[in-house]
Amino acid sequence: MGITRNLPKPDHPFAAGFWLIAAIPITVIILLPFARVLGLGDNVTEPPIVFAMFIVHGLTGYLWARSLGQRAGLPANKLMNISGGIGFALGVVGLMILYTSNSPVEDAIDDWVESFNGVGNLEFGALFAPWTGLACGVSGFALGIGLKDIRLALKLLALGFITGLVLYLAIMFAMELLGFKVGSGRPVMLPTTFLSMWSAALVGSAIFGKILARSRFS
Repeated sequence: MGITRNLPKPDHPFAAGFWLIAAIPITVIILLPFARVLGLGDNVTEPPIVFAMFIVHGLTGYLWARSLGQRAGLPANKLMNISGGIGFALGVVGLMILYTSNSPVEDAIDDWVESFNGVGNLEFGALFAPWTGLACGVSGFALGIGLKDIRLALKLLALGFITGLVLYLAIMFAMELLGFKVGSGRPVMLPTTFLSMWSAALVGSAIFGKILARSRFS
């Protein structure tokens, strides 16, 4: 009892997700315009841009993992923080490269997306909903690997994937009900994707934080 009393209580772990949210405006407002100035164009698959995006997402992912660990009451763990940063970068930038790699994987993804052609917002939801789920799941998996707990890693992977997938679909359908649908003349894909990713960052962090806090006692 004395040991558990001295442990700090979890402190709003969802707030750690703001570090992940920061990666998007840094990329869109700073990184991509700077790439144009250097003459790299808008192709996000160019090696210099990919490297820069990996650094941005790796750094924000590191700060996210550190903040999450602190808010969950875990002892300082650099391995978890580094692993979380790499996981977030791989979950976002790595999947982006995989989706645009001119490989059999991209062909399979294209066939999957085209099967929803004309079905409202599912035209882009078929692509971004699994991506959001995988990015969230891979980030959680990396935290567990950093803590050297494979069972925890697999648990965070599953919960992260479900959280990202469900949140994207829920927001997508809500936007469609509000009139933001394909063919309406309103911007649909980017607002839906950003809102979903930001929601996944906050809700996923809250879920991960609670699970990490419980892991202190196991």
